[in-house]
Amino acid sequence: MSDERRDDDRAPDFRSVELVTTNGAGNEKAYAVTLRDTSESGLGGMYVGDDTLSPTATFVLRDADEDEDRRVRIVWTKRVADYVQMLGLEVSEN
Repeated sequence: MSDERRDDDRAPDFRSVELVTTNGAGNEKAYAVTLRDTSESGLGGMYVGDDTLSPTATFVLRDADEDEDRRVRIVWTKRVADYVQMLGLEVSEN
């Protein structure tokens, strides 16, 4: 993540969402994520679980507060404990 992104004004925005990915057979896998902040350049979140979320996978952000799903990509991850990853997400164009 570049320094420019860290310079963006970030607003605390704690809420639960799902990151959803679909495999080649069309099966969905959802990961519960807590968003922690938003900025003009993206979203910051936290995932608690066994799986490692891959920056190369395509994800959809499912948010009960939004009318439609948004495609996102993981820009960076940082494992901060055995089962906790911090995530930097960027909203992708559909």
